[in-house]
Amino acid sequence: MSESQVALALRRNFLFAALSDDEVVALAKEFWLERVPANTVIVLENDDADALYLVVDGGVNVTKKDGRFLAYLGKDGFFGEMAIFTEGAKRSATCNTALETTFAVIRKDAFEQHCSANPQAALKIYRAIIRTMAERLQATSADLAALMAAQVKPQTDVDSIVERARKKKQQQSPKT
Repeated sequence: MSESQVALALRRNFLFAALSDDEVVALAKEFWLERVPANTVIVLENDDADALYLVVDGGVNVTKKDGRFLAYLGKDGFFGEMAIFTEGAKRSATCNTALETTFAVIRKDAFEQHCSANPQAALKIYRAIIRTMAERLQATSADLAALMAAQVKPQTDVDSIVERARKKKQQQSPKT
C-alpha cells in the first residue's frame, strides 16, 4: 500500500474524519502498514502498550486472558488508543487476527511528535479519541450497573424468602 492508500484508510477512520486532506496526508507519513496472517496474536493483555493500530482490511478478535470475548474489530476499527495517552500503559486485552488483516500502525512517540508539530490536527484527533473513550466508558458503566443489579437481585430474593419464613413461623407458633 502506498502513502495515498494509507491516507484513504485514515480518512475512513472515525478518529481522523475531521482532519483536512493536507492533515491526513501529513499524518499518513507517520504510519506503516503490516499485513498479518489469520490467527496471529497482535498484542497480549498486560503487555506494554506503545502503538495505535487501525484495521485497514480484515478483522481482529479482542479477548481477555480468561477467554472472554469482548469485541470484533473489522475494517476501520482500531485499538491501542489508551497507549497514546498513558505513560507505561499496559494492553487491556489480547487482540488476534480473525483472518488475514492489514493494519496501519503508529508508535506513541511518532504520534506525539506529529501532534506537537500540528496542534490543530492534534485537537481534532484528541476530540475523536476522547469521544470514543467516553462512549466506551458509558458502555462499561451500563455493563457494571447490569452486573450490580444481577448481584442485588439474589439478595432481594433471599430477603423475600426470609420474610416468608418469618411469617410462616409466626402463623405456626402456638398462641399463648
